[in-house]
Amino acid sequence: MFFMECPLLCLAILLFMKTTTTTTTTTTMAPCQILNCALDEVRTKINGVYGCGCGCITTRSQNIYDAIETCSGSTASLSLSRCELFEAGYSADVLHLNDPNCKGELQNNRLVFSFDSKVNMCGTTLENNSTHIVFKNNVGTTDLTGEISRTDALNITFSCVYPLIQNISMPTTIEGIGGVISKYLSTEGSYQITMIPYTDATFQFPLFGNVTLEVNHQMYIAVQVDQFDSTQIGLVLDSCWATPFNQIDYSVRWDLISNECPNPNDGTVAVLQNGVSTTSYFSFRMFKFTGFSNKIYLHCQVHLCLLQTGNCAQPCTGDLSRRRRAVDFYDSAVISMEF
Repeated sequence: MFFMECPLLCLAILLFMKTTTTTTTTTTMAPCQILNCALDEVRTKINGVYGCGCGCITTRSQNIYDAIETCSGSTASLSLSRCELFEAGYSADVLHLNDPNCKGELQNNRLVFSFDSKVNMCGTTLENNSTHIVFKNNVGTTDLTGEISRTDALNITFSCVYPLIQNISMPTTIEGIGGVISKYLSTEGSYQITMIPYTDATFQFPLFGNVTLEVNHQMYIAVQVDQFDSTQIGLVLDSCWATPFNQIDYSVRWDLISNECPNPNDGTVAVLQNGVSTTSYFSFRMFKFTGFSNKIYLHCQVHLCLLQTGNCAQPCTGDLSRRRRAVDFYDSAVISMEF
């Protein structure tokens, strides 16, 4: 049971606590006067504690505490209704993520909890199963103190998941920004994969604009996934190939990378880095298809994996046809570039 008595009570307390001397006047604010509630909230008291109740709001979201979750790469946030939390007995100062130092930030009339694996993990766990990579955290209460409590401990689990096998192809011209793929997986999150050509093995000078390259010129390619922590997620080049037309499944093709390793029939291909971070590198010498235009279209099939499994980077030795893909294959995409 709670009472919307704050305005009258505050006035009475203020009148009682106001003292006047010959030189100064001191006014002491009552607890409910400093709450700064939103327009659609009311100052109220529950179980002896002042806070912002939900006021005249007659319709409530069916989601618990009007929860709104946002995912983007390895970042996530959970926004909760402050007034619904307070009316359930939970004030903002007792709620936090897995890391007790990560408390909610008040934005208008909502309490927002967020984490970023590149900046502050806040106790986020990185899990996997046969179909997904999962970033998971919890909003909960601090350990209850005192002899009695009239509220249950709160534990709201929220997660961002990235599902298995998303095949996408997008051609671009040879610009320094590379071909960009944005993956919007319904409410599950998004990230980008880019393919960028460079002039040499230092990978410091990307190629810009429409560039004409001589046959037999050594090309250097970087493929990277944005928004993930490079110490946790690895990007693996499964295969890369070229076609004379902008069709990834065109019948005429030349394999550059197969089963994560250079094509043994092309001695110019080198896999420089693969599966050890969010960026992989390879190189090859430029060529053209006999009987076709001078343009080639470059494609790569990639997948993401958890570095903690130790199965992301595989040595390119022995019989390549017998190499097996690691079981921690979670998300894949095809990206393309035009030369």
